[in-house]
Amino acid sequence: MPKDFLRQIVNPTLLEFEIPVQVLSEIRKKLEAAENKYNFSAFGGDVRRLADFLRSPLWQEIVSLFESADALPALIKILERAKEAYKDYPEVVQAIEEALKNIQQKGGEKVKQFNILEELKEKVEKIVGDEFETKISENKVVVEGDRLEAYIEEDAGKYNMKLEVRGTKETTAWKEVEDILKEAKDLADKLSPP
Repeated sequence: MPKDFLRQIVNPTLLEFEIPVQVLSEIRKKLEAAENKYNFSAFGGDVRRLADFLRSPLWQEIVSLFESADALPALIKILERAKEAYKDYPEVVQAIEEALKNIQQKGGEKVKQFNILEELKEKVEKIVGDEFETKISENKVVVEGDRLEAYIEEDAGKYNMKLEVRGTKETTAWKEVEDILKEAKDLADKLSPP
């Protein structure tokens, strides 16, 4: 059974991006309306009907919503994942490629910037792993967790980073306290004041 467009592609991808709540709510409403109208759900519908939706005026409304929130990169990521998920459906793949081409033309420089951010996000994820949430927000990669927060931007080969590490430690060994303090001081010495 193929993946469901809304539940298994769109929703998980949207979680990776920071999109204003009002716009996100409107996007979700329109996508649900589109699923009801075009019946492209993998659960009882026909995923091939996704091609009809991607060529419809309703799709253009959704693209405009993403554009208004500076979130075309999220839409590109959704389409790329859908293209992979529906590779056995040539008519859907063709419609996705057409939609991607239109968005990339519309997005221009922002799309190029997103590709750089996406690469940076992948590099950061390799370092921090699954322990911390990593996402793209505006023009930076954000790492969030209860012990670590980081904001990383790249501009013309230079990286700007804001970092906050926090936590507690209980030990009976002074040597362990000393080692952690030295590591913290070494890290602090590498950073400029905020």
